[in-house]
Amino acid sequence: DSLPPEIVLKVMQILHDEIKLREETRELENAKPALDSDDFEDRAADLADVQRELRDQTYGAVQSIQSLPFGARRFEKPIKLLTVVSQIMGEARNILAKPDTGEEAVAAQTEAIELLLQTRRNDPNGGGGGGGSSPGGGGAASGGARSALAGLGPGADQDSKVEDRDVDQSTGRDGRKFPEEFRSGLDAYFNELERGTGS
Repeated sequence: DSLPPEIVLKVMQILHDEIKLREETRELENAKPALDSDDFEDRAADLADVQRELRDQTYGAVQSIQSLPFGARRFEKPIKLLTVVSQIMGEARNILAKPDTGEEAVAAQTEAIELLLQTRRNDPNGGGGGGGSSPGGGGAASGGARSALAGLGPGADQDSKVEDRDVDQSTGRDGRKFPEEFRSGLDAYFNELERGTGS
């Protein structure tokens, strides 16, 4: 089964906003030497508030999926992924609130983005074999997710240190390719957003 379009749109909006937040986090880290400590703390607190809102929206998406008929059973994979995303966003919020806008915060945000991409491209016909606690042996920070992520957002990800996390599921048959129909859909979506914001 495919997720309903309104939930897919919600996930894509969260993805867009998380990419934007990651860029703002990097910008604040770069500006840190020029700011006094109070100004830096205030700006980092603002970013932490945005991260908390995105965590709440992600959890709201999980609840929306679960409220669908047989949603918990039909959409087990995206529910698990989004639940992990929500947890990672909570960790990122705590890091920003320290305040810390360095590698640790950016790495957590990058990991959340990678998992959101995996949720978006969830293929009901995909799936890895195997059983046990990690069917298919999926991990969050796979090379496929990185290559899919490479074309999104203005910043480069090679400097981020993303830690591997077990997600209790398989995330698809071949993580090396981002399906063309999703790539063109994401491109159109982000182009439309950019036109709407005048950026």
